[in-house]
Amino acid sequence: MFRRSLLRGAAGSLLALPLLELGSRRVAQAAPGTAADGYPLRMLVFFNPNGCWPATWFPSGSENAFTLGSSMAALEPYKDKLLVLDGVDMPVVDAGPGEDHQQGMGGVLTGRALQAGEMVGGDGSKAGWGDGISIDQRIAEQIGTSTPLRSIEAGIRANAFIGGEVRSRIIYAGPAQPLPPEDNPQALWQRLFADFAADPTEMAIRRAKRVSVLDTVGAQFDRMRTRVGAVDRDKLDQHVALVRDLELRLQQEPVLGEHCMVPGQPPALAPDDANVMHMVSQAQIDLLAMALACDITRVGSLQYSNGANHHTFPFIGSNSDGHGLSHAPEEDATSWNEWTLRQTWYCEQFAYLLSRLASIPEGDVTLLDHTVILWVNELAKGNTHSHQRMPFLLAGSAGGYFRTGRYLTYQNASHNDLLVSLQNAFGIEEQSFGAPEYCTGALAGLT
Repeated sequence: MFRRSLLRGAAGSLLALPLLELGSRRVAQAAPGTAADGYPLRMLVFFNPNGCWPATWFPSGSENAFTLGSSMAALEPYKDKLLVLDGVDMPVVDAGPGEDHQQGMGGVLTGRALQAGEMVGGDGSKAGWGDGISIDQRIAEQIGTSTPLRSIEAGIRANAFIGGEVRSRIIYAGPAQPLPPEDNPQALWQRLFADFAADPTEMAIRRAKRVSVLDTVGAQFDRMRTRVGAVDRDKLDQHVALVRDLELRLQQEPVLGEHCMVPGQPPALAPDDANVMHMVSQAQIDLLAMALACDITRVGSLQYSNGANHHTFPFIGSNSDGHGLSHAPEEDATSWNEWTLRQTWYCEQFAYLLSRLASIPEGDVTLLDHTVILWVNELAKGNTHSHQRMPFLLAGSAGGYFRTGRYLTYQNASHNDLLVSLQNAFGIEEQSFGAPEYCTGALAGLT
């Protein structure tokens, strides 16, 4: 597979003129959704259900000198890539119908309360679907129009037990338009890679055309150089140097791509078998990472389980019902130790995702540096059903937009403002997302 990211990302960005003064006039910038080095930006969502155990999740210490919670030990090698958020609440979801699991699932990414409906929650409450587009799909509208797939929704036992209802869906194309996750790695592979074919001759022709376009642009820069002042000439010279560097890389680029490789089809794994859940998780992460590397998509999600969450984890020796375990009384140390074991496993999966993205070079950095990953939950803490002090975490800087390696504490901040910050990172300038009455603008301190 050829590296389409270079065609749609680096080349497209560098063909734009740099910012020139030219009196009071300023000319084009790089396209939104493109990093300063020309590579495309990506956005991922990572979800696990039923809240966290705060004592082992939240760090201790200060913004720049903090110690990760004990369940986050696997993330220590990536500490400088993290933004751990504390004190961010999700009040918008409590304003509508449904019980807390329903509300959290349908509102965590849409920033809106649920619609009314007849889907029955765990306590008998009734609700409808989420009432707006989810933040990942809003970003996909911005950066996903040039890729074969606008987004990828991958699941790990996300449809088990309750199937297609509001407690099993977090991604929305619009009001009452949930997008189902694919739990089967073989089916996901078929969607991503089965029909892919690259003709080396055709790829060589395309590469030659791209180099030819860069030659034409270089000539245009040379003509413009005679019409501008000294400061703008320096800017043009720097930009031409970047274009020439891209031309050399295009000439030397392997026809089938340096880091984009079609993976082999995953083994047949029963997606609802608790005993192979860890194997399904690794397969889904591998597929999603390569889909980003091959520029098949720039937006994706990994959804572990759902709001019902009646799973066991026999592969780590945890055989209690997940939903009941998360609702244990405060004094039940045995249950919370078992819950922390599962929380630790999720952190290990997250660390594996980061390692896969960090292993793929892009220019002087990696795919991880051109990505931002939002880790979400539908509850803050299972036994309180609370939406206060949500366990939100960001990883990756979206090309340097977010200032990572920090632990940020807030006082009852609205999670809608976090969603605003995410859309702003991809060139969507609106200062509201979801229900506007819960927005004050971008969440302070992230950039």
